[in-house]
This record gives sequence, C-alpha cells and structure tokens, in this order.
Amino acid sequence: MGKIIAGFSKLTKEEKINWLTKNFFQNPSESVQIIEQYWNKNETLQNLHDDFIENTISNFYLPFGIAPNFVINGKEYVIPMVIEESSVVAAASLVAKFWSTKGGFKTEVLGTTKIGQVHFLFVGKKTDLERYFQENKIELFLATESITKNMEKRGGGILDIQLKDKTTDLANYYQLHITFETKDSMGANFINSCLEAIANKFRNDDIEIIMSILSNYVPECLVRAEVSCKIADLEIENPRKFAEKFYQAVKIAEIEPYRAVTHNKGIMNGIDAVVLATGNDFRAVEAGVHAYASRSGKYTSLSHCSIDDGIFKFWIEIPLALGTIGGLTALHPMSKISLEMLQNPSAKELMQIIAAAGLAQNFAALRALTTKGIQHGHMKMHLQNILNQLGASKKEKNSLIDFFKNQTVSHAAVVNKFNEMRMAKVAWIDFLDETLVRKKLSKLTSDSKPIFGIMNAQQMIEHLSAITKIANGNWTVDTFVSDEKMARRKPFLDTENELEIGFKPTLFLEQPNSFQFISMQQAIDDLISQLQLFIKVFEENPSRTVVHPFFGELNFEYWKKFQTKHFTHHFKQFSLL
Repeated sequence: MGKIIAGFSKLTKEEKINWLTKNFFQNPSESVQIIEQYWNKNETLQNLHDDFIENTISNFYLPFGIAPNFVINGKEYVIPMVIEESSVVAAASLVAKFWSTKGGFKTEVLGTTKIGQVHFLFVGKKTDLERYFQENKIELFLATESITKNMEKRGGGILDIQLKDKTTDLANYYQLHITFETKDSMGANFINSCLEAIANKFRNDDIEIIMSILSNYVPECLVRAEVSCKIADLEIENPRKFAEKFYQAVKIAEIEPYRAVTHNKGIMNGIDAVVLATGNDFRAVEAGVHAYASRSGKYTSLSHCSIDDGIFKFWIEIPLALGTIGGLTALHPMSKISLEMLQNPSAKELMQIIAAAGLAQNFAALRALTTKGIQHGHMKMHLQNILNQLGASKKEKNSLIDFFKNQTVSHAAVVNKFNEMRMAKVAWIDFLDETLVRKKLSKLTSDSKPIFGIMNAQQMIEHLSAITKIANGNWTVDTFVSDEKMARRKPFLDTENELEIGFKPTLFLEQPNSFQFISMQQAIDDLISQLQLFIKVFEENPSRTVVHPFFGELNFEYWKKFQTKHFTHHFKQFSLL
C-alpha cells in the first residue's frame, strides 16, 4: 500500500507529476519530459484545459481532420472530425464527393424529445399513489419554474410528466417519466436540475426517492439521413450486382448481431468523430445509439437499404441528443472552430450533419467490403502510420508509398521492404559522367564474359547506345504502352530498386543484334556521342517527352532515372561496378 496517497488533488500539477513518475515509471525524467511536451505553450489556454477535469497533468492529442464535399439538403459543408483511426476521414470525404453529384444527403429531424426520470419506491396502494400524483402534477411543473424560465423563452422546457408503474419488473418500483425539449442545448444539467426539483416536491413519508437522473436513451430524439440514385448511376463495374451485394450486406447486419455490432461501429466512426470535434458527449451518444439498435429485443443494423424499381436507396434513423450551446461547446476553442466551420448550426442542423457523416462512413465501409475488401483502403492509409513507427525518412516514405500503390499492404510486408531499403545502397553509375563511363568501359575486351545474359561486351555497349537513341529521337520504335500499364510500371523508376536480371522490353529480339561498329572503341565513342546528344535535345526542349517501350511516356527526369538503372544493370553484367 506504499503507493496510496492522501490529498493528491491538493498538490500542484508539478507535484502530481513528480509523485506519479517517481512511483510508477522506470525513467522519471524521460516520462516528465514527454508529459510536459504536450502542454500548450499558451499558459491561459493550458489553464483552460487543466480545468476541464480533475488531476490534469497534460493534454492527449487526437488528429483533427476535415471531410469536404458534403452536400446536405442542398447546402455545402466541410465536416470536422476528431479521430485516430486511419482511413475514416478519407472514406467520408470520398463518399461525400460521390453523392454530391447525385443530389447529396437528404436529412430530416423526426423528433427532439429528451427523457429524464425520478426513480422511487412506494409500498402502498397504487390508486393512492395515482391520486397523489394527479393532485400534485401542476405543483411539480411549478417546482421547476425558476429553472425552466430561460429555456421556455427559447421554446423549450418540460413537455410532460407521467407516472409509470414498474412493479412487475421490480417490487414497489415506480417512476416519474418526464419529457423535455432543450432546443440548442444538450441539456444534461438542465434536465438533472429539473428532476431533482421535481423529486424534492414529490417526495413524502410514503415515497422513497432512489435517484433522479436524465436518460441517454432518447428514441424520440431522432434524425433520418438518406442517399439515393438510379442503380445505373452507381459508377461501378456491374452496378446491378454491386447494389444487390450491398443490399444483402445490410440485410445480414439486420439479422446477425455479430455482424451488426461491427456494422454499427463503422457508423459510429463517422458520428463519434464529429461529436468529439463539436464538444458533445460521445459516450452518451454511443450508449443511446446502441440501446436504440436493440429496441426490438435483438441488436440490429442502424442503417437500411432498398433497391426497388431501379433505384438504390440507403438510409439511417438514429437517436442523437446534441447541443450547440453550453458545456464544452462554449469552452473549448476547437469546438468553437468546428461549429463555425459548420456554419454555426442549430442542434437540429447538427443532428442532420452528424447523421450524414455516419451514413457516409457506413456506405464507404460496405462499398469496400463488397468490392475490394475492407483492408485494401484501410491498410493503404495505415501505411503512413507504419512508416512513422519505423522512423522512415521523407524520401523513404515516398519510395515505399509508390512501391505499395499496387502491392498488398501488411505490417510485415512494409517492415521487410523498409529493412531491404535500409541495407547497403546500390552503387549507381553516373552515366552522364563521360570520363567515368569511358574509364569503366575501357576495362572491357572482346574476351570479357558476362555474369548473366548472352550479350558480349560490344553488344552490351551498342545496346546502351540504341536505348539512348530512343530518348534522343534518332531511333523511332513502333510501340504503345497503355495508361494502365504506365501507371503500374512508372513508379518503379522512383524507387531504389534495380532492374531484374532478364528485364527485356518486348521489342528486343531473344538474340542480340549483330555488331554496328567494327571495333569496341568505335562503339564506346558512339555511346558517348549519344549521351551528349541526350543532354542537348532535352536542354533545347525541357518539356519534351518520349515513349519508352516498357515504362511509357517519360520526361527528361524519368529518362535519367531509367538510364541510371539501365547502365548500372549492364555495368554489373560485366563486373564493372
């Protein structure tokens, strides 16, 4: 019990940190440094954060991102999202853009009623309790008059008070079930204050008040969001098949709780991110949403789909008790920024925005699941996190991102490729250094044997010259490389990878060409002249591009990248490097 402390809350922040790190960390000084580096340099702002909760020692940052291109009821939005999970913001943005050209999201608030309850025990006759309730119901409203005055000016307040008999579930248990309208306020403090005033007025010698508290289950504080278009407009290969698979995926979530939980978690990725960004209570929202998903007695999907008469329709109905005034929304500077970004919405408007974000996230997940699989997009986004963990440099990141554009991303694959890159670097030949090239090639004789391949030394030199002629424009080859192939192949030139042994564009014959020159020296001289011309033609026209027979259309920079790999490949072929 040596680490039990009394009066901890009375210590200064520095004293709390010193006690904590001394007793629970192996390296106290390093731990203190990490904790303090997340303090805000603005002392006033840091003090504001310190006062949000008790025993604050630092700040815990989460990424604050934005998802543009949302069109909701004809109005354009950029939606703020606070979340640590990769791909959520990107997915929401892509789906928002997708639906922006198809009418956007249609949303509607179905109700804004919130609930509070006074829980109590009564042992006497139910008729006596009912009579007592009816005789005092008006008094119960009057007991909250000072609390509800300002809320009523805004059109809110207590809507109704009902007596509910719950004795079949628990002996002697009754409740006052009270409905509220809190307008633009989330209303937790308002509701709880009203409930306590009502409880104090209602209690007597025969009524034992157990507790008075709001409920986060708000099935009548409901919002609907929907997207729809013709199946033919879904902009995907075989749209009918896609729509049918999407529909079945939703139906599975409607009847299978194991799937429904993960299905709804994806919805909450979008919802919680905006709830957090706007300073609302995401735990309350989560609790209410999942209770609503179980309202039938079985946990089920929050979203639904139909594909009737050639129309694809996807929608969600979800309870969201939110506020845009009061609480953290009025204190946290980033919450204020978020609400201003959303054009200072009312609570009703915020309900609709957040419902659209949840539906967008669900559509993105289901589209991925029913086509390429969820890991395809998720792991691409996760790649950046892996590279950060590995401490990759900017150049290494760019190279690895290019490499994995058309490769399956896994943590093991990224680590292996990263370690491979960190090994000894390739000794690339500077093919534009005439003195160096001549010096290397001068070592060759007619008897020089290749390590691989069937070309002899002079054929190799003439081969390098021939490829350089393509870039120079003095050898035109009839070749075509599709955009698809070019997009797949060209990123290789940005990597540190070498050309594989046996690399050969289709235009070259299996057997090497006959000699073009009577001596190896003449072949070397021709190669040097072609390299000089290579520089000249691109200097005269910097925007010039020439089609490479394998990599497609290349500009000067990419031709240099290819030539570096190509010369290195063949110099190694004859042990010149």
